[in-house]
Amino acid sequence: MKDKKTQTIGYYDTHAIEWSNIHHGDEQESYWKVEMDMFHKFLPCGKVLEVGSGSGKDASALLRLGYDYVGTDASKGLLEIAQKRNPNTIFRCVAVQDLDFEENEFDGFWTAATLLHMPKNEIDDALKNIVRVVKPNGVGFISVKAGAGERKDVETGRWFSYYSSDGFKEILERNKLRVIESRTKKGEKDFWLVFFVKVEK
Repeated sequence: MKDKKTQTIGYYDTHAIEWSNIHHGDEQESYWKVEMDMFHKFLPCGKVLEVGSGSGKDASALLRLGYDYVGTDASKGLLEIAQKRNPNTIFRCVAVQDLDFEENEFDGFWTAATLLHMPKNEIDDALKNIVRVVKPNGVGFISVKAGAGERKDVETGRWFSYYSSDGFKEILERNKLRVIESRTKKGEKDFWLVFFVKVEK
């Protein structure tokens, strides 16, 4: 499992600028603007943890909404871009499985297109780590890719895990994350599964 994660992180470290440019890193508006507006309705204010900050585009949008923001990512290369984009913002290079914040430190969390890189036998531990640092009734946003199985992308070496909507909902609920709304969103090549959740503990 370590090789899978190491290869994925290595890709983002090596191709950080290229990846950011391909994903419209210079644009101000988040790809998840509609979902972020919904998140803001569920959680109008508070301290928010982003798991998988990438190049800092969503960080900028969350900051504009007024959140007390902390960002994390396992890729140093991507975080360098995120920090330049958001110079006065706290970012930490830490993977989801190594989150070491205080228990109940955050009012909510945002993790877009990040948990899809977790091997399936580690997804429960990843979600437990997130739940631990978020307050009871805290609000979260999660997006993963629709599909089945898990595999390495031949071109990039990145690891991807795919889920059905019902299957991932079961995973969320067994990890004390109650789904308050879910939807499917069409991507460029496939579909995203989008979940808004509340922490129950």
